[in-house]
Amino acid sequence: MSTTNCRSLTRGGTVVRSDVESRPKPDLAKVDSVLQYALLVAGEQDDHFDRQLGPIHLLKYVYLADLAYAEKHLGLTYTGIPWKFYKFGPWSQMVHDRIEPALHAIGAERKSFQSSYEERKDWVRWSMRDAALLREKGRELPPAVTAHLRANVREFGKDTARLLHYVYGTAPMRTAAPNEDLDFAVAEDASEDDADPPSLRMDKLSNKARKRLRQRLLALRQKRKSIKTEASSANEPPYDEVYYDGLAWLDSLAGQAFSERRIVVEFSDEVWKSNSRKGEDVS
Repeated sequence: MSTTNCRSLTRGGTVVRSDVESRPKPDLAKVDSVLQYALLVAGEQDDHFDRQLGPIHLLKYVYLADLAYAEKHLGLTYTGIPWKFYKFGPWSQMVHDRIEPALHAIGAERKSFQSSYEERKDWVRWSMRDAALLREKGRELPPAVTAHLRANVREFGKDTARLLHYVYGTAPMRTAAPNEDLDFAVAEDASEDDADPPSLRMDKLSNKARKRLRQRLLALRQKRKSIKTEASSANEPPYDEVYYDGLAWLDSLAGQAFSERRIVVEFSDEVWKSNSRKGEDVS
């Protein structure tokens, strides 16, 4: 919850304040449980490589767990951790500091890989596969957290680019500017729109069934790409003198060509609070 934007939000006749008075205190035990559960869910993957998660993945999954809980509890997060818009996504130093002790406590395997960048530390990856412990940890968490967290981990896994893109587009991120606290009171309850979203329906499939489905989807995409390539080749125009003369004439209609040079574009800080960034109608 945000401490900088003190306002009220009404849902179902209940007034929820998005200030420090309504924000729960950080509960590090809950943070540990979410971190452990996320890693154990990743451990269900068939490929050992896919079971490995890094600190950036684990931290974002704790954020998504808080978001899922807030959607069902009028903006109150599960862990009570204060999140900030830092660089390209939500960040919490408290969560980052809990990763190693939380995963060490359950005996997770830690691997370190040398970074190819001199200015960066070595890469760290965690993994653990334990079905019994997964069930145990799942019972420690509320259903609003386990259902969405399991679906998110299976959907994005260790795919950093897709995970960061998804997280960056969530409601608390879209309504904040860099270095501001994130306000979870803006999280909307998506259950009314889709009681059983596709990601949760996929969650009901076994690992082998999901793998077969992914292979079929990949085959369909490749076939579609092949058909498009063949169709494009069949419809290619003749690249003769008439063709290039036509292109030159079209370019001349646009006026004088731009000269190549470096320019600096400045945007107002108001862009962070714009309606278009929040996904609202600007027409």
